[in-house]
Amino acid sequence: MFPKIWIFDTYGICLVVGIIAAFFMLRGYFKKINVNIAYRYDIYILGLITIVFGIFSATIAQYIINLIEGVNEFGSMTFYGGLIGGALFFIIIYELVIHKRYPNYSLMVIMIIAPACITIAHAFGRIGCFMAGCCHGIETESFLGVKFPHLDHKVYPTQLFESAFLFISSSILYILAIKKRFIYTMPIYAFSYSIWRFLIEFIRGDERGGKLIGLYPGQIISIAFFITAIVITILYYIKRDKWTLDPQVE
Repeated sequence: MFPKIWIFDTYGICLVVGIIAAFFMLRGYFKKINVNIAYRYDIYILGLITIVFGIFSATIAQYIINLIEGVNEFGSMTFYGGLIGGALFFIIIYELVIHKRYPNYSLMVIMIIAPACITIAHAFGRIGCFMAGCCHGIETESFLGVKFPHLDHKVYPTQLFESAFLFISSSILYILAIKKRFIYTMPIYAFSYSIWRFLIEFIRGDERGGKLIGLYPGQIISIAFFITAIVITILYYIKRDKWTLDPQVE
C-alpha cells in the first residue's frame, strides 16, 4: 500500500516499532517481578544481538529456500527462519553466559514473557508486510478484500488477519505471564501459531515456493513447529520443579 513514508521504508519502520513495543513489554515484566538491574540490561543487550542474528538467519533461510527452488535471489526473509535461528542463539548464549553470571535466574524467567514479546513484534511486522504489499492473500470479491496498487484485483489482506491474531495472542500471553506467572506460555504460543499459520497459508496468494506432498513450505514448517510444541510441553512438565521463577533481587 505505502512501501515508503518519505525516504523511509515502511516495513522497516513497522519492524522498529514492533521491537520497541516488545522491549517495553519486557521492561514492564521486569518491573513486575523486580529483577536485578544488571540482569535486565544484560538481557536487553542479548535481546538486541538476538534480533540482529534473527534477521540474518531469516534472510539466509529464505535464500536457501530460493536456491532449492532454483532462484538465486537474496534479500527476502522468512519468519520461521528468523524465529528458529534467533531462539537457538538466545538460548545458547543465555545458558553459556547469562545463567553463569546470574545462577539464580533460570532460563524460565525469560521464557515466560518471550512469547508475548515475539508476537507483538511480529504483529507490527505483519502490518509492515501489508504496507509493502507482500504476503497478501488470494483473489476475492469479498468486502474484506483489498486492492493493492501492483495487483489488478482485490485480495484477502492476510497480513492484517495475522496481525490481529498476533495482537490478541500477545495480550493473552502477557496477562498469563504477568498475572498468573504461567510457565506454559511458550507451548501455548507454539501450538496456536503453528495451527494459525497452517490454516492461513490456504488463502495466501503471493509467491511462496512450490508445494511438497501437497503442502506449502510454511505449512510443512508449521507441522514441525506443532510437533516441537509437543516436545517443549513435555520438557516443561518434566523440569517444572527445577526452574526458579522468582529469584531474589541481588
